[in-house]
Amino acid sequence: MLKAYNAAKEGANKQVISSQADSLIKISRIWADFFPANTSNQPI
Repeated sequence: MLKAYNAAKEGANKQVISSQADSLIKISRIWADFFPANTSNQPI
């Protein structure tokens, strides 16, 4: 029972981390649109 709980908790933590990473990527892309001269990122 405890193993299943820990696995579920770990999975939830990974989802939170990945959603935070997605948000950072979106923010950085918006930021790059505002400041195209300050970034070397090419649009994908």
